[in-house]
Amino acid sequence: MKSKGTSRLAATFIERLIQSLEQAARHPPGDSVPPAAVLWTDADGQWKALVEPLLARLPHFFVHGGYDKARRTGPAIWLKCVIARSLDEPRIPDDVVPVIYLPGVGRQELRAGEECPEELQPLIELQYRGLVWTQRNGKDWTVEAFLGSDDGLGLDLAKDSATRHSLQQALRALAGVPVTQLLGRHLEAEDFDKLLVGDQPRDLLTWMSAPAATRGAWEDARWKAFRSRCQAKFQFDPEMDGETAAGERLGLRKGSGWSALWDRYVEAPDAYPGIPELLVRCRPSGELSFDKSTWPDENERAEASLRDAFAKMQDSDAAEARGRTLALEEEHGLRRQWVWARLGKSTLAQALEHLAVLARRTASLPGGETPDEMARSYGEGAYLADDAALKSWAAVRTGADSDAVRSAIRALYLPWLDDSARRFQDAVKRHPLPARGVLSVVEAAPGECILFADGLRFDLAQRLCAMLEAREMKVSRQQRWAALPTVTATGKPAASPVATRIVGRKIPETFSPEIAGAGQPLTTDRFRDLLGREGVQWIPSGEAGSPGQSDARGWTEAGQIDKWGHKMEARLAAAVDEELEGLCERIAGLLVAGWRSVRVVTDHGWLLLPGGLPRHDLPNYLAESKWARCAAIKGASRVQVPTAQWHWNPTEVYATAPGVACFSAGLEYAHGGLSLQECLLPDLRIVPAAEAIQARIVEIQWVGMRCRIRVEPMDTRLRVDLRTKANDPASSMAAAPKPLEEGGRTSLVVEDDGKAGTAVVAVVLDTTGRVLTKHPTTVGGKE
Repeated sequence: MKSKGTSRLAATFIERLIQSLEQAARHPPGDSVPPAAVLWTDADGQWKALVEPLLARLPHFFVHGGYDKARRTGPAIWLKCVIARSLDEPRIPDDVVPVIYLPGVGRQELRAGEECPEELQPLIELQYRGLVWTQRNGKDWTVEAFLGSDDGLGLDLAKDSATRHSLQQALRALAGVPVTQLLGRHLEAEDFDKLLVGDQPRDLLTWMSAPAATRGAWEDARWKAFRSRCQAKFQFDPEMDGETAAGERLGLRKGSGWSALWDRYVEAPDAYPGIPELLVRCRPSGELSFDKSTWPDENERAEASLRDAFAKMQDSDAAEARGRTLALEEEHGLRRQWVWARLGKSTLAQALEHLAVLARRTASLPGGETPDEMARSYGEGAYLADDAALKSWAAVRTGADSDAVRSAIRALYLPWLDDSARRFQDAVKRHPLPARGVLSVVEAAPGECILFADGLRFDLAQRLCAMLEAREMKVSRQQRWAALPTVTATGKPAASPVATRIVGRKIPETFSPEIAGAGQPLTTDRFRDLLGREGVQWIPSGEAGSPGQSDARGWTEAGQIDKWGHKMEARLAAAVDEELEGLCERIAGLLVAGWRSVRVVTDHGWLLLPGGLPRHDLPNYLAESKWARCAAIKGASRVQVPTAQWHWNPTEVYATAPGVACFSAGLEYAHGGLSLQECLLPDLRIVPAAEAIQARIVEIQWVGMRCRIRVEPMDTRLRVDLRTKANDPASSMAAAPKPLEEGGRTSLVVEDDGKAGTAVVAVVLDTTGRVLTKHPTTVGGKE
């Protein structure tokens, strides 16, 4: 599921709602079977007030109901045809996951099987081919739950019936309110009532965005009052002057009233989707001698100019491209502060920010005469060139923008990348990288789980560190050299605790070593068996192992960066942040489960270049096997390319492609060669940042379905939850964990009466979500 502009930090209530729907639709990038749809069940129809703004905001949003093609609404069988892409209109791109809103339909109805209403039965199977947008406890999202839950907006919301009623009445007006205006306050009925009355700027912007629809929705008395307020505050009559006059005055920001109205628009532009088109229609003719930032067509012209400038860089040398890029940044950088950037209309200006970093970072090569010296220079900042190249490519979406940015990246990045690789290859020739017996063995400390992340390149590891630290985890950064060649068959066992049990003889076609003393090729099953002999638990994906065992040590694997790189090639750039988020979740889960620390290692990095890496010919008759950037040499053949020592047997050599070339044409993603990007690997150790907190549950009392809990000692950083499985947040029976209040007390409500009598565990959580203590109890029971 994709929508324009929601990748940034969502600013308004409706943006946060869309962001939550997008997160529900997430699936591994490049997966051949994405979810068929996101089903949004709403038994009470609480969300119906947001249908219109969501239809305007999300072209892949559909509604169950009577057929109305213009409003993307129809019965179940029509929705099935839409999802199957079997209709000429509406068309949904293959990489977009549609959202199906079901007002008046609860999830339990869909799960009723044959008892499900006949008109809904075509949608039943979508529960299994798709996803249902629900709370962690499996319940439908209510408006109140979304506003109050940490998984929603996390607002402090009064729980009385008056507040619920006012919230429901004000929901449409709430859609465009910046979330920052709601945080840090105890919200009651009065706060939501104020959204419905006395907000002249909002009403004027709403009318300007959709004049006919807004006038038709208002009663004559409200329209008359609206006109009167506009005349008094803005010297403007909507009925006599019309929306084009209002648009011109808004764009020109004439007078303090219109200037303030523009500021109000900028706070939440998504709430008024018709205003950009209005501003294009009413822009004054002739040359603009005033501020251009308010006119969307001016921004479009600047984007077109930037697109043309990028495209012309394909004929520039690196120095010329760097100078031109930095000059363009001076000219266009300010546009990232314009409102059109927030609306996703300044894609090239956004890409330019990263291209400017790339231009500065590629002005010099990583310094040093030895691999270690070059590694130090690379780690101190040269790696940011690789990071900037990825980010600039990830910023573009359309074909024309991609073509232009591709030209700029290649002009800036390819010469630096190739020169750096050749310099590194010369250094390795003089000072070979450490081989078996010299390269330090990766070991797990007691209580530590090793997490192997295939293809976690050095620059991505720095992004991962920032994500982990933002979640209040402490990261220790180290680095190590990869085993050569930089392919998984060679590198993964070298980055494991069983490296001393593995040897190499002749280089096989697969570059895979064998088990010492057994002469057996190393396979996945044999690798796991060796881990067990070393006293290391093999932990499958999604499981936590047994961290409570004496001298517990673990090995698990997560992430698919390398897999998606080979499948998606340059498109990987737009998917890496999602992969890193997945690694964050896995690391946090292991720590919550009880592991004292997590050590993150990898096998190799990689090269990525939009448009393809250069090709270098290696005749097939000289190679036993030929990979993207390395090859096993046939017999005693002499090759006219660089060679390097195999990690598992330094007396054996293999062929490696010069510079950043590949032995195959057209590859945008490749590894196996000798470059800092492929050979310098991150080695991270993560622990919870919070100091050890002592806590114990001293009292549990049930009053109906409300559980009152007291914890000692009192600490406002702690939260309490009710779960069926202590270490599984998804098993929560409450809407969300609750913080401790005065006296160390808090209370949680189990909303489903049918859960009475269920055995649960009360858990106390620290700031990282780690379980500090737990106490069994029974829903509705007495202690």
